[in-house]
Amino acid sequence: MSTPQQVHGHEVIEMISESAQPISREQLLQKIQAIYGENPKFFACAIADADFEGILTFLKARGKVVEIDGKLTTDISKMCSHG
Repeated sequence: MSTPQQVHGHEVIEMISESAQPISREQLLQKIQAIYGENPKFFACAIADADFEGILTFLKARGKVVEIDGKLTTDISKMCSHG
């Protein structure tokens, strides 16, 4: 069994912000899985080993991702500057 790929929260924010229009959770999950495989783990400055729902909850709680009518957008100004 292979180790799940680790994905930084910045990658998730960038995927959302690169979309021409707000995207659904399902569309975002499909993009992530196409790049990182079925069950990647996510991390950020104050969270580690999170699943997809966990990283979304974390990013939304910090105002970095906003969900309106089931569609996700970002506030890129709230992304921290460290990698």
